[in-house]
Amino acid sequence: MSNISDYIEQFVLDKLNMFNEGRNEDKGVYYILLPNEKTAYYTLWFYNPAAEYHPNIFLSTLDVNAINSVGKAMKAVANSFVKLTVKIRIESISHNADDMISFGKYRGYHLFEVALIDPKYVTWIANKYEAHVQSERRFKELAATYSWFYQDLNTSRIHKMPVSRFVGTIDEKLTDLHLTIRRIKIEDNPYKTRVIRGTTHFYVDQKIIAADDSENLFFFTIRATDRSLESGKLSNSDHAYQVGEKLYIRSAKVIKHYASRNIRYTKLGYVKFK
Repeated sequence: MSNISDYIEQFVLDKLNMFNEGRNEDKGVYYILLPNEKTAYYTLWFYNPAAEYHPNIFLSTLDVNAINSVGKAMKAVANSFVKLTVKIRIESISHNADDMISFGKYRGYHLFEVALIDPKYVTWIANKYEAHVQSERRFKELAATYSWFYQDLNTSRIHKMPVSRFVGTIDEKLTDLHLTIRRIKIEDNPYKTRVIRGTTHFYVDQKIIAADDSENLFFFTIRATDRSLESGKLSNSDHAYQVGEKLYIRSAKVIKHYASRNIRYTKLGYVKFK
């Protein structure tokens, strides 16, 4: 990160990691853009992966201080289940005046201005406006993005139905689970760490959150099969799983159901892969 100490950078990243627990990137990403040659301020943006013309949308100016900026950004997106991250730079952010309304009672206004005072009007544009040429399609795309994240940021989390549901009952055996890895956390197993002849031997586990085709979330741990001489590093004999990797679980036992930040998880044990 720009012009901050390693300590501050790690502090910020740790805060974001905690804040992002239970959040995802399915609908996009909110991100803090670092100061650059155009501004000394940190700024808040939204990235829409479904957008063809304008995926990066400016939301607000934050602060010149990194910690203050992260605090303001977390407050701004508190109602969302979308992940908040940091970017050093982005590609072209010009809207080519595509966000200017050229008709109706808000003629001459920008979409982001109307989203603040009359969000239903922007939603109407997103849903009802008929686009015939490319400039109109760019305009409608921007309206759809503004409408989506305005509702996302201004609707309380308790009113958003989480996609994930609990699967099975406690102690039930599940079979033939086809999952996709969403998050991975590498963690030393403190109960197996040993010091042998002055050398520390670590057993590094992989804590996995994965989803099935219905977006139900599962949590389970893949234990280290061999020792590592470095904390937080897998042994050479253990497979390093990756986000997006497909898993086929032949059988597993439901250990518990729990919810974190209104997201439901099914914890598995005795996991056996095909």
